[in-house]
Amino acid sequence: MDHQQIKELISSYYDGELDEEQKKIIKKHLEDCPECQKEFEEMGKFEEVMSKMELKKPPKEAWKIYWTSVYNRLERRIGWILFSIGVMILLFFGGYKMVEEIIKDPSISFLLKAGILAVLGGVVVLLVSLIREQLFVRKRERYKEVEK
Repeated sequence: MDHQQIKELISSYYDGELDEEQKKIIKKHLEDCPECQKEFEEMGKFEEVMSKMELKKPPKEAWKIYWTSVYNRLERRIGWILFSIGVMILLFFGGYKMVEEIIKDPSISFLLKAGILAVLGGVVVLLVSLIREQLFVRKRERYKEVEK
C-alpha cells in the first residue's frame, strides 16, 4: 500500500473496519511516517472526544411542537385523500348516470360497456389529479407578483 492509501485507511482503523493484516500494515507505516503518525494521533484524539459526547435531550416543548406539526401534516394529507376519493366517486356516479342507458342496453357487448366505464373512471381520476396539481402549484408559485 502506498502513502495515500494508508492515509485514507486511518479513519477506517478507528472505526474497526480493517482486518488484522491491514492494521499491521498501517502500524508498520506509522513507525516510518511522521505525517501519518500525526494524523493518526489527531484522529485518535477526535475519536476520544466524540466518544465522550452525549446528545442533549430536547425540552418537552420541542417535542410538543414536533408532534403537533406531524399531526397537522398527516391530518391535511388524510383530508386531501378523502376529499379526492369523494370527488372521484361523485364524478364517476354523475358520469355513470350520463351513460346509464348505454350500460343497461343488452344489445351492447360487455367489453364495450367495460371500456366506457374504464374511460369514465380514468377521466375522473385525471380530472381530480389535474385540479389538485393546479392548486398545489398555485399555492407554491414563487413568481406570482412578477408581471409577464
